[in-house]
Amino acid sequence: MAAMLQLKHPGVYTQELPSGVRPITGASTSVALFVGPTVTGIDNRPIRIFSFADFERAFGGLSQTSNLSYSVLHFFANGGSEAYVLRVPPEGAVAASSGFKRADTDTQTSLTVTALSSGAASNEIFVAFDAFGIEADPFGEDGDAKRFNMTITDRATGRVERFGDISTSSSSARFAPLVVNDAGLGSQIVSVEVNGIDNAAPETTGSVYAIGTAPTPGTFGADVRVKLSVTFPKADGTPDPAASIDGHEITVFLSGKAQPATPLELAKKLTAAIAGAIAEDEPLKAKMGDYAVVAMAEEGGAFLRLMLSAPVGSATQARRTDGTVTLSAPTSGTNLIATYGLDAKTEGPSRYQLGAKYPAAHVNVSGLVPGATGQSHGQPTSDDFKSAITALEEPDPFFNILCLPDIVRPSPGDPNAPQHSNYGAVYGEAARICDKKFAFLLIDPPPDVTTYVGAEAWKSGRFTFASEHAAAYFPNIRVDEPLVPGSIRTHPPSGAIAGLYARTDAEAGVWQAPAGTNAVLTGVYGPAVDLSDSHHGVLNPVGLNVIRKFPIYGTVAFGSRTVDGADAKGSEYKYIPVRRTANHILRSLSEGLRWAVHQPNGDELWSQIRVNVNAFMQRLFRAGAFKGVTAQEAFFVACDASTTPQSDIDIGIVNVVVGFAPLKPAEFVVISLQQMVQAAE
Repeated sequence: MAAMLQLKHPGVYTQELPSGVRPITGASTSVALFVGPTVTGIDNRPIRIFSFADFERAFGGLSQTSNLSYSVLHFFANGGSEAYVLRVPPEGAVAASSGFKRADTDTQTSLTVTALSSGAASNEIFVAFDAFGIEADPFGEDGDAKRFNMTITDRATGRVERFGDISTSSSSARFAPLVVNDAGLGSQIVSVEVNGIDNAAPETTGSVYAIGTAPTPGTFGADVRVKLSVTFPKADGTPDPAASIDGHEITVFLSGKAQPATPLELAKKLTAAIAGAIAEDEPLKAKMGDYAVVAMAEEGGAFLRLMLSAPVGSATQARRTDGTVTLSAPTSGTNLIATYGLDAKTEGPSRYQLGAKYPAAHVNVSGLVPGATGQSHGQPTSDDFKSAITALEEPDPFFNILCLPDIVRPSPGDPNAPQHSNYGAVYGEAARICDKKFAFLLIDPPPDVTTYVGAEAWKSGRFTFASEHAAAYFPNIRVDEPLVPGSIRTHPPSGAIAGLYARTDAEAGVWQAPAGTNAVLTGVYGPAVDLSDSHHGVLNPVGLNVIRKFPIYGTVAFGSRTVDGADAKGSEYKYIPVRRTANHILRSLSEGLRWAVHQPNGDELWSQIRVNVNAFMQRLFRAGAFKGVTAQEAFFVACDASTTPQSDIDIGIVNVVVGFAPLKPAEFVVISLQQMVQAAE
């Protein structure tokens, strides 16, 4: 309603009147959600992905202990464009965690860092700390010792995060837990807890030396030498003499050469000298591999820091790059340490591996938690699956198609028996959630269903729930095994079917049945069981969708019935496209009419609702979503006093009734042929 004009002086007044049209945008129809175990990734948090490369970065890629990982690959290969992945951690999985000591003491913990991903992959996370700012003293002697930078590297995925100018001070806007633990903008790898609130930051990683004598311009009167040591740890945290470098002498500056004028220049010259010494000494080079010793200095500061680095993606980087680099006085000649009055403030690893052992002066040994899977086959329990699915009752995430490929995983001891014997109860809970959220569940066949006779018995007698919001498929599909080149494996079809749904929606619309000779499954060699027309004739009437292979066309989905699509049930939502079209309308209207909440409940509101819903339904009609030649034959919208009596108005209810004439698939094409008889002359 337009604001009332204030007519105070003679003249012409203008105003804009609202049209009452609030366009309803059609909701997405093919956002898939995959629930199950992955190599790595954040536990129990849906992560949005747009390609299999996104999945590899966030969840570590393919794994033979994760059907989900292959299903995501099949989804994108068959036309999927958007998905969520909800990682359910394996049974008994533990997240790696380490507590790091304060910079001003070797007895008290400053910060505890815990992986967001539980399981063995959480041991692949590395953490490094450094002081913040050019004036800050990382050892608490002056400056703000509560501020620091933290770099996190996940070696399993290659992801690197850096958080600058965070603090252990609870009054700081950059308080470390507030910044790092933020679900949207914080770390996707770890969470942090400040143990020494308002105390010193964690000890700086690497070996840090205070520069007692500042570099000055001039030339050296003699060669300047230093001993370099690089200590690599064993798995138990103790030094590994065989891999380490013990006191290799190098010449850093030659007599008569220019002296560095700043700490930064000193660091650059020292790095170059160490690199040259390693390159010229074959035994030294063999031990270092691709590692480089890097010296860093804070501009304007008086501190020098040494650490190890390796090129991204190198073979060396696959090892533990957490060695300790130290300098000491040479046996003879001019001493670099004495020349610049270097005083070792701390000598520690270049970075820390979460859950790994280090000297107690650096890491709280009693609080150390190595990551662990908990069981060899790395699977969640049925209760874990059910809890994760029940949690989907919350508003987020938005999804249309739900896939649970690991719930029908074979038992490690018997490939013909399901690992989760109560998979039916999990599917039942998933169907309930899909019913509530206008989504659709894809059901895979269990490993003990390998014949058409067994499939009929499974669908007719072993389903413990009924649902219009689910469809079951048989059999499994035969696909490539990328982890074993040249091999083919059987796999649950839900991922490929979800991709087919997305492709069909994009090409024709959600009202098109995702079945038929156009419904080719890309990257599939064929069904695990070849079925004939007769076999199909047994399974189709009970509402089980069959995957078949035909000459010329290839492997296709050749059924479009819901779980309630058995002939005997006579369900009005017998067919998948009818149910999914209704879901699309319901989802779109529930989101598009949110503006009507708290509006005055009367004729004006009802009229606006009718206008907007009619416009939305008209667009669907023009796109071919409904049966009928005219709009009146195809749909109707009612919202007036006949749908909303006074009793409903009194309790704040407005009723909108929408009806549509669905397009149902031509499941049986009947061809009648007769001979023409020549009339007798």
